[in-house]
Amino acid sequence: MTREQSYNLAFEKQKQVLRYKKATFDVAMQNLKDSNPDFAKINSRLSFLGAQIATIAISGDTKSLKKLQDEMTELSAARDVILKSASIGDIVYDCDACQDTGYINGKICDCIHNAAKKIRLNDLSSSLPLDSCRFENFDLNYYKNEDIDGANPRKRMTSILKLCREYVINFNPKTSESLLFMGDTGLGKTHLTLSITYELLNGGFDVIYGAAYNLFSDMETEHFERHTNTKYNAAINCDLLVIDDLGGEFVSPYIQSLLYNIINTRDLGGKPTIINTNLSMGELANKYTPRVASRLIKYTAKKFIGNDIRQLKALQK
Repeated sequence: MTREQSYNLAFEKQKQVLRYKKATFDVAMQNLKDSNPDFAKINSRLSFLGAQIATIAISGDTKSLKKLQDEMTELSAARDVILKSASIGDIVYDCDACQDTGYINGKICDCIHNAAKKIRLNDLSSSLPLDSCRFENFDLNYYKNEDIDGANPRKRMTSILKLCREYVINFNPKTSESLLFMGDTGLGKTHLTLSITYELLNGGFDVIYGAAYNLFSDMETEHFERHTNTKYNAAINCDLLVIDDLGGEFVSPYIQSLLYNIINTRDLGGKPTIINTNLSMGELANKYTPRVASRLIKYTAKKFIGNDIRQLKALQK
């Protein structure tokens, strides 16, 4: 789901709720008018007084204005008594700041920003284990604290976890670096990128996350079958694009071109991208052409090392 789609949905839900509240209130008021002639007369008189007060206020007749205002105050009090006895109160808004309109002085209210953020988080969580992939439950104990082939997995992954946490804290959609996470399957690449995605989405940033296969397949379908480029444009313009499992998809000439255009356009625009892959830089160059590899060389690359965590967890059961 794109940022625009989440905001459209947030506004539509807010409008539906507000329409229901107003309709419920209007029905209750009309039923009271129909059943209570005094209430109907008071409402009619209050409407008349409101128009009269506006006219007299312009004329400057303060004596007549005061008289009408006093009558309006008295009638309003009588109206409130009837409303209270009928258990009819004012409309209760979910957001007092904008009264559920979604706007304050022409600007989008925080309630809509929060609703859109929640919609996108829920949408992503429905297809990915977003709730279970957080920095807090990234367990470094699965990485051996000993040198293996000249590198210590625990120390390496502690450093990468620190990098990811700091990436979120200092994230800027115009200046943050692009990251390339490399390494074998089951070493935590997806866990950490999902953790970054969750934190930034929760912070109000526009993040698009997807497996390479799904992202490219959806874009290809849109382009050739629907003749639109909504998902492509969203990937180009979002604050952060996360491509998971690059190399796991079928690569056609169109996919090669698509990947190059995405990473090149974002690079030229200074927009950060995070890519996870099981492939080496040489394998990426062979699969996607050297042009793609030349762009990925600019990324801050981190090699994940250790044993397959999925297998370790399976052995513990």
